[in-house]
Amino acid sequence: MITCPKCGAEAATPYKTWIIPSREALQKGEEPKLVVGLFECPDCEARFRTALKFEGKIEETASIKNMVERIKGIREELMQTLKNLREKIKTLETERANLIIEIEKLRKVAESRVNVLESEVGMLREEVNSLRNLLGYADE
Repeated sequence: MITCPKCGAEAATPYKTWIIPSREALQKGEEPKLVVGLFECPDCEARFRTALKFEGKIEETASIKNMVERIKGIREELMQTLKNLREKIKTLETERANLIIEIEKLRKVAESRVNVLESEVGMLREEVNSLRNLLGYADE
């Protein structure tokens, strides 16, 4: 078993492996002896590389079981992301509805102020006209 350098947990199988070619082995016609495996820690999810012994075909070192576990992990992450996104959408829809209500309230307040100001302006115009008539400036 390979241990995680970060937390010390044991990682069973690499999810990716590759051969490091050796010039000496290739010149002598031998098979390469060094295989590097990429592991992911099941506890802290840290990724790390480790040199492995060459035991045959590379395809055999990455097991289907490990791939299935990774796919399940990815599926769980996607489901959690989907759940989080649905919660965010619901929150945003609620906030949108609250903002629309607040906008309507502000619009009503603004309209009432406009009406008050229009009536005041009308009253001021009438007052100006009456003062002009009193002072004899009706022609202007």
